[in-house]
Amino acid sequence: MAQIFVSHAPQNAACAEQIRQGLEARGYTTWREPAALSIESILYPRTIETVILSSAAVVLVWSGSASQSAWVERHLLFAQQLQKLILPVLLDETDLPNTLVVVSPVRGYAPCADVVAQLLPLLPPSASEDPLLKLEEQAAHQYIRERKAAIDAAAGMLQRGEQREAVLAMLEYLARDDLMDGVRVKAGEALAPYTKQVVTSPATDSRHIFGVRCKNGHVTYFDRREVCSAHTTFPRETRQSAGQELDELLLQCETCGVEVAARVDCKKYRNP
Repeated sequence: MAQIFVSHAPQNAACAEQIRQGLEARGYTTWREPAALSIESILYPRTIETVILSSAAVVLVWSGSASQSAWVERHLLFAQQLQKLILPVLLDETDLPNTLVVVSPVRGYAPCADVVAQLLPLLPPSASEDPLLKLEEQAAHQYIRERKAAIDAAAGMLQRGEQREAVLAMLEYLARDDLMDGVRVKAGEALAPYTKQVVTSPATDSRHIFGVRCKNGHVTYFDRREVCSAHTTFPRETRQSAGQELDELLLQCETCGVEVAARVDCKKYRNP
């Protein structure tokens, strides 16, 4: 069964639970944080990323509270990095992030139980056999051999020209963030024919890394500790968004050299 990840702020937990129950009643699986897993746990970020990787879509419960949630922002950015289908459910008039391009977000002002009927036509079937979804589920598997098998399958899909951007995004994530050296190296080798940059930075530093996709589809990864430092040569301007200051950095794609803008919260990375 296809898995759906429901991203929400704590203040919108009741609505999110109604959506999860409605999706499960229609044959989907959804993810709930185990009671034993604390948000302060060192395993929490990795667990969330694995769940999003293995999900067919992300339902984004959007509100004023969500716009100020660092974890909702992280869910959104990671889902975008992986080229995931993102379906916003609007609970109030808060503007969506300008990086999220959607045709028709779902309005959730009515009881959230009614939202699922609007989501169903937009979601893949609950029993989907889509090869990309199966590949991503395998890439998120707990066993190393399964993740390595997913890399072999991904290489085959790239050779056949199937789902190129999404497959590359998945391989880039594994090459950068997988906990096992063998998986990171194998993913990097699969990427080598398609990109000049093979990312193999330690997984423990991944919280500082963000990816930017240029207009030509290439993803370059940057370290906030470097680009946000006081001595950076990147132009910067501060904008106000949902009560949060974001720095607009003008960066350069390492594959083709084109300029690309990224909006990043640099506050804690700046030197005094």
